Amino acid sequence: MESLQILITGANRGLGLELAAEFLRRGHRVCAINRNTSDAWSALEKQYSQKSYQAPGDVADEDSIEKALHCIAVKFGHLDLIINNAGVHWEQTNPLIEDADLSVYAKTYEVNSVGPLRVVKHSLPLLRQGRLKLIANISSESGSIGSSRRRSEYSYCMSKAALNMACKILQNSLKDEGIKVLAVHPGWFRSDMGGPAAPISTAESARAVAELLLKPVDLDGPIYVDLHGDEMEW
Repeated sequence: MESLQILITGANRGLGLELAAEFLRRGHRVCAINRNTSDAWSALEKQYSQKSYQAPGDVADEDSIEKALHCIAVKFGHLDLIINNAGVHWEQTNPLIEDADLSVYAKTYEVNSVGPLRVVKHSLPLLRQGRLKLIANISSESGSIGSSRRRSEYSYCMSKAALNMACKILQNSLKDEGIKVLAVHPGWFRSDMGGPAAPISTAESARAVAELLLKPVDLDGPIYVDLHGDEMEW
C-alpha cells in the first residue's frame, strides 16, 4: 500500500504508542497529538525521524487542538486516517454508585466523548484532501448498551456509549463525502487500563487494529466493530 499520513491522539503510551509504531514499521507517516510526551515516544520519533511528528495538544482543550492541527497542516498538508485514541478511565477501582466520585464524570466525557469531536472538527479539512478518508475512534465493548453486564464503571461505560452515538452521527453527516467513521473496540489487552489478566498484549491489539484500518473502506459497512471488523451490538 502507498504510504499514508496518519494522525493518532494519545500516542505517548499504551495502545496509541503501539499503533504509531505499527504504522511506522509499515512505512506510513504518523503525526501524534500528545498531552504529554514520553521517553517511549521520543525513542520512536528518533528512530523514524523522517516519518513521525508530535504536536502538543489536549483533547479536552479545543484551543490546543486547533493549534496542533495548524502545525500538522503545515507539516503534513493532508491526512488519510485519523485515529482518536486518547482516553481516560478514572474509576478503575470499580466503585459501586454509593462510593462513586461523580466529580470525574464530566471530565471523563470531555476527554472520551467530546475530545474526538474536537479533533475531527479541526482535522476535517486535512482529511477531505486525503485518500483513505477514514476516522477511527477507539471505543470499547463497555460502550455497548445491549450487551452490558457491568454493575459499576459508570463514567467510562457512559462515555464510550456517548462516543458510539457521536460516531453514528458523524457517519450520517460525512458519508456523502466518501468519509468512513468507525467506533473500534480494540479488544481486552494488557495495559494500565486493561490490567494484567487480559488475554492479548497491547502490541497484538495494535497489529489487529492496524490491519483492520488498512482494509478498503466500506461506506455501507458496520460502524461499531471489534478489532477484527465484526459488528458489535449497540
